[in-house]
Amino acid sequence: MNSALKKNPEQLILGLPVSEAFAGEDFLRSSSNDEAVAWIESWPEWTGAHCLILYGSEGCGKTHLSHVWKNISKAEVLSFETLNSFDYTNAENFVFIVEDVMDELAGKQAQEDLLHLYNWVSEQGGYLLLTSRRHPKHWNLSLADLSSRMLASGAVKIKEPDDPLLQAVIVKQCADRQIVLPEKVLNYIMKNTERSFSGVRHLVKEIDSISLSEKKKITTAIVKKVLKGESNE
Repeated sequence: MNSALKKNPEQLILGLPVSEAFAGEDFLRSSSNDEAVAWIESWPEWTGAHCLILYGSEGCGKTHLSHVWKNISKAEVLSFETLNSFDYTNAENFVFIVEDVMDELAGKQAQEDLLHLYNWVSEQGGYLLLTSRRHPKHWNLSLADLSSRMLASGAVKIKEPDDPLLQAVIVKQCADRQIVLPEKVLNYIMKNTERSFSGVRHLVKEIDSISLSEKKKITTAIVKKVLKGESNE
């Protein structure tokens, strides 16, 4: 994997809501995603597994990391909308990605489609990477064969961010929106914001919205307004 993944916290970052960039050098490795990155780095030496499930909260970097793996493995991204009709048996490379799996498996047909893909990839000696908000034991699968295969797959959680990563996410998301964030405001956010990827994403979006609508620079007063739920939503 690109050595940039191992650079220090000044190298930014993860979770890009405006102009998404999924290159390895844009991904910041930290204690929250270290295990997941180690799996990606070890491919194709996934001992005893040909299927990996990356799971974690919204915005934690699952899609970003799956795209890093896509660039390494030359995997093809499949959607549930096309899984039933797409002839993946003619693919040149037996390596695939399916995202947001938990949210798409409510129906029996979707479960059967994923089971067929899983079995075929296994038979070909290929690899499958799935992303989900939760561990497969929480997927409420009605298809026993699929449930057993998912539970036997490698599964690694991307945890909520530690402080260095949280700060880096804030700075990068502000930069993507061309927000100039004073250090004083950044320090205030770090002390008061919800400590999650989704919380930071919402906060940055809302302070940007208020700043634009009121034609004001970003201040702690604007941040306080958002944190108190007084934004324009």
